[in-house]
Amino acid sequence: MIEFRGVSKTYPGTERPVVNDLSFEVPEGEVCVLVGPSGCGKTTSMRMVNRLIEPSQGEVLIDGEPNTAMSGTQLRRKIGYAIQQIGLFPHRTIADNVAIVPSLLEWDRDRIKERVDGLLDLVGLSPDDYRDRYPAELSGGQQQRVGVARAMAADPPIMLMDEPFGAVDPITRERLQDEFVKIQDDIKKTIVFVTHDIDEAIKMGDKIAILRQGGFLEQYDSPENILANPASEFVESFVGADRVLKRLSLMRVGDMNLEPVNGEGSGLPAISGDLTVRDALSEMMGSGTERAVVERDGERRLITMSAIEELSQDRERPRE
Repeated sequence: MIEFRGVSKTYPGTERPVVNDLSFEVPEGEVCVLVGPSGCGKTTSMRMVNRLIEPSQGEVLIDGEPNTAMSGTQLRRKIGYAIQQIGLFPHRTIADNVAIVPSLLEWDRDRIKERVDGLLDLVGLSPDDYRDRYPAELSGGQQQRVGVARAMAADPPIMLMDEPFGAVDPITRERLQDEFVKIQDDIKKTIVFVTHDIDEAIKMGDKIAILRQGGFLEQYDSPENILANPASEFVESFVGADRVLKRLSLMRVGDMNLEPVNGEGSGLPAISGDLTVRDALSEMMGSGTERAVVERDGERRLITMSAIEELSQDRERPRE
């Protein structure tokens, strides 16, 4: 769906590029997270997809065609865009804010209303309660949801998200992340997502592009492979010393290959199969037990500390 082909960006009056020979592909229907320290070119790279910034070298392709094949305005109407600052128009209702792009595309009134109501419902805001309100009447988390709904309004195949949950408190942020992961399971958009938070990248991404200063791509891979096999000392340092624990957050307990209880479960604590392995480990440590019963879909299976330890073993390959 999206391909960066030898993309670099150097601003006038500067010697060093902020993005340097960037090449990777984002498969259709997947979330690619650009992550790295401040000044590594994450947002610049993302904005070159919808031509808010033009590359100095190389090209960005969408469905195999350069994104310069149409005007920037036409391109941006086909790509959803959600940012940390949200950017809602204060004197327009929530419905009018969500409907901006469909209105520009001259959708009829009934179609726009149906789309707005459907999106508000999708992001957890009752249309009857929120349609006619104004942004100032909403909390920061609710405004973020409206921003995401607006980005999806014209049903674009591609969405760009620049730290869309960065301006809210940690609890609201985690809730928004969880909700968006569920929404993405249904809508399967191709998404380029920018964050500086490696934990958010691991949670949100199908693929992660780790950039370092100067816009160099250090590693592009799945969260599992990046945590198991960091390609460089920079990546290993960036993902953190607790990368083994981070890997445990990628799997649900119910997806582990566990043995049936077979009558051994009497007196053992019960753990939901919907928990991540990391959360299950925390519960077992808090209960002071090395075994627990996993209950999911009517089945009871035995989880042990040894099974978690085996799962968490690093499978590192030598660096080349």
